[in-house]
Amino acid sequence: MKKMLVAYDGSDASKKAIELAKQCADKDDEITLLTVVPAELAESSFTKMLLPTIDLSSIVKSGSFKDKARESLSKIVRDLETEFAKVNVAVEDGDPADEILISAKKAGADIIVVGYKGYGKEGRFLLGSVTDKVVRHAGVSVIVVR
Repeated sequence: MKKMLVAYDGSDASKKAIELAKQCADKDDEITLLTVVPAELAESSFTKMLLPTIDLSSIVKSGSFKDKARESLSKIVRDLETEFAKVNVAVEDGDPADEILISAKKAGADIIVVGYKGYGKEGRFLLGSVTDKVVRHAGVSVIVVR
């Protein structure tokens, strides 16, 4: 039995990651679908700079991004329940790469499956790369799906 953690952010690459996990799975395998809501999504200084007079806490209810993520994942889970012995869902907030690494460890994952986003060398230097950080710091094998 394998335990897989698949990072899902709704992108085409993360959808391909789920498809690859399905192709590699046996009926007795376990999968954890993880979505990470960046902690700064609603409270970033950039957002505050653009909208200085708006109190975001009055617009964005606590947990609303996580609730939307869970709703999105629930549709995918129904499809995966026929492919895997056990399907887990995790929605965390924080740094995406850190949360992927922490969640993989918590789940006892044997493998992490992530999508690749091609920002190029300049973008990777400026923006950082979730995939790059996961590959460099993971204690288990990582499959990067293009």
